[in-house]
Amino acid sequence: MQRLILISALVVTTIFGLVLYTGCTKPVDECEGVSCKNGGTCSNGTCLCPSDYTGPRCETRKCEANETARVRFINKTGTSQTYSVLWDGSVITTLGPGATSEYYTVAAGLHTLHFKIANSSEEACTISTPQSCGML
Repeated sequence: MQRLILISALVVTTIFGLVLYTGCTKPVDECEGVSCKNGGTCSNGTCLCPSDYTGPRCETRKCEANETARVRFINKTGTSQTYSVLWDGSVITTLGPGATSEYYTVAAGLHTLHFKIANSSEEACTISTPQSCGML
């Protein structure tokens, strides 16, 4: 009978010890060792990237991944002059004093960007040739 009590006590102590041990273990942090770049945050082991970045660790600018860029233009010259913005020879917008254009998605590569005084052929500044993000 004492032997049965001793075995029962040993079994109960073992079960109690296992329950206590498993109940006190620290949960696994899936983000431990995950380093998100460019303002990304880790959730469940995966980086959540800001809108301008992509990749497993938010390490790639989207323009590098897609070879495009979102651009807009602002007439901040402080004059009363109106300007036309030409992309590859076509007028994409005309901006009066203090005006801001909508956003345009443009492809990277060799293109020409002109700023001309509206309703004339006079260049307002030096012609630009924007390059892809990878070429900068």
